[in-house]
Amino acid sequence: MKHAARLLCLLLSFVLLAGCAPAASEDPNAAVSDPSGAAASSQGAAGTEQALERIRALGESPDDAYRTWYEIFVYSYCDSNGDGIGDLQGVRSKLDELQALGINGIWLMPIHPSTSYHKYNVSDYYAIDPAYGTMEDMEALLADCESRGIRVILDLVVNHTGSEHPWFKEAVAHLQSLPAGAQPDPAVCPYVDYYLFEQAESCPAGYHEVTGAAGWYYESRFSYDMPDLNLDDPAVREEIRQIMAFWLEKGAAGFRLDAAKEFWSGNAEKNLEVLNWIETTGRALDPDCYFVAEVWDSFANITTYYKSGITSIFDYAFGNVDGKIVSVLRGAGQPDVVSTYATALEKADAAYLGSNPDYIDAPFLSNHDVGRIAGFVGRTAEKTKLAGAMNLFMSGSVFVYYGEELGMICGGTNDPSYRAPMLWDENGTADTPAPPPECELPEAYLFGGLAQQKEDDGSVYNYYRQAIAIRNALPAISHGRTTAETALNTGCVSAQRKTWGEEECIILMNISAEPAQVDLSAYADWTLAASLVTGEEPVAQDAAALSLPAWGVAVLTPAA
Repeated sequence: MKHAARLLCLLLSFVLLAGCAPAASEDPNAAVSDPSGAAASSQGAAGTEQALERIRALGESPDDAYRTWYEIFVYSYCDSNGDGIGDLQGVRSKLDELQALGINGIWLMPIHPSTSYHKYNVSDYYAIDPAYGTMEDMEALLADCESRGIRVILDLVVNHTGSEHPWFKEAVAHLQSLPAGAQPDPAVCPYVDYYLFEQAESCPAGYHEVTGAAGWYYESRFSYDMPDLNLDDPAVREEIRQIMAFWLEKGAAGFRLDAAKEFWSGNAEKNLEVLNWIETTGRALDPDCYFVAEVWDSFANITTYYKSGITSIFDYAFGNVDGKIVSVLRGAGQPDVVSTYATALEKADAAYLGSNPDYIDAPFLSNHDVGRIAGFVGRTAEKTKLAGAMNLFMSGSVFVYYGEELGMICGGTNDPSYRAPMLWDENGTADTPAPPPECELPEAYLFGGLAQQKEDDGSVYNYYRQAIAIRNALPAISHGRTTAETALNTGCVSAQRKTWGEEECIILMNISAEPAQVDLSAYADWTLAASLVTGEEPVAQDAAALSLPAWGVAVLTPAA
């Protein structure tokens, strides 16, 4: 019997409960209505917990890279020692919370020693920043995650190092020691070949002057304290291989590749070669090593970058303020906008598959470089929830930015504001101060902190838990090839079919503030298996029709 059929009976009990969630507030600046959760259901939060546990008990998602990953900026996540900075022990203390959410993968932003709060200018790839803890803390975190079936990937920042890295400092010292007119000698200082130094009469674009070495400049596209590495140099590549080997041996499951489009800025062909080398080298070290690359670019260029053979690339075509999910939600209620969503998913799947038959998509909504999703979609609970479902029900390795499951927003438009502290308590406040510099916190968080939301069946948090539980219980959602279900993809209902071997499901989303009726007369062998709602009206199915409330989501599977 198919997996979906085995799930059906208990999933339907979850459907009935999920349909009892309270309606969200119409005021975009107010907290979710009835924060006590008293109106949600006679069973309350305990009922939601029981339903989710039934689903999790049946989950049979394969142990592979198709996971629900959680991005953590350690600095702003959880402070375990009261020094005002998040740390690895803080992350470790929250693993129960992450498992309760349904997370089975963690992406840690850079954890290495650095002179910046964000730590993307690494000064030692083999150590832990003292503000975050010790190597023993990291080893304990990795061991705890392994025991829980949670994989951990690390930010691998090899487009550049920090200017305080010993490689760069020795290279600069060598240049400073040269007499006028002399050229650097790699036999004396091999590190001069690790970076992209130029001798010129004036500073080239994208370069910065080497202090104390007149006429010498170094490429540094992001910042003066982030000198770019020469990724053509064999010695640099050997350094990268050794770094990957070190962390894989420690228990890391793979790496997020920072700034992959800038390895050789403006030269996609060379970038593809570097990505191919990294993927091949990592897989030689560990066949299960998982890579996801940041290629902040258009759909067409992401498709091209998959030709490198890299496993995953963050899907900017669907995530971020410019992505398809936000544009569709902004056009909610307009059939000509809504109908494009499922067809866009089909097109993307086919294009990426054509470039790399082994690709795994990496959908996301927001991350540490952009504003948070709740602000993109109008600061309403309904659209914030549905955005979460649209992301979580995409195929591939889905990424959730910390606090996204709470509907956190940003207080400003700079990077620190995008990385504001995680909200833990019932007052919607954090246990770590804002990261520097000039992080602007919002005057009032929209939907409250985790403690408050856990007790409210209708919260953004519990909606995310339900969506992740469904995703984890039905592997066709994460693993399936996607096609638009043309017969059902009408009006303001978006319909997509997922196919993974013998497993299939159809996902319908009412992207509208009005209820919808879906004709299922041609789908007599399909049954409602799970649903998500944002108000009090449930999803309901009879012999020939499906009733979808405003913003409702339904998952159909073949009958037993």
